[in-house]
Amino acid sequence: MDANFGATAGIAEMLLQSQSGEIRLLPALPKEWKDGEVKGLCARGGFVVDMKWEAGTLTDLRVYSKKGGTCKLAYKGQEMAVETKEEGEYFPLSEGAQWETN
Repeated sequence: MDANFGATAGIAEMLLQSQSGEIRLLPALPKEWKDGEVKGLCARGGFVVDMKWEAGTLTDLRVYSKKGGTCKLAYKGQEMAVETKEEGEYFPLSEGAQWETN
């Protein structure tokens, strides 16, 4: 049974990592997973992430904030900070937020 949960955790880590105060999106996406979608991945800081990718590129992102505060996102060497409110729902890619190169 532990191996089953370990595999699931490993897959989740390939799609989202939340360490050092930031949420890294698709940090280890396998080349074979060209298109996909995931919903409900929990990240540190009280955030829940839904995302979609096509041709290996992030195309849609939803962040739900349970507690409010700054949500720091990282994707392919770029960063973005989104100020959130408790129980707020945010769509940074469609709300005009800009990635900054780090």
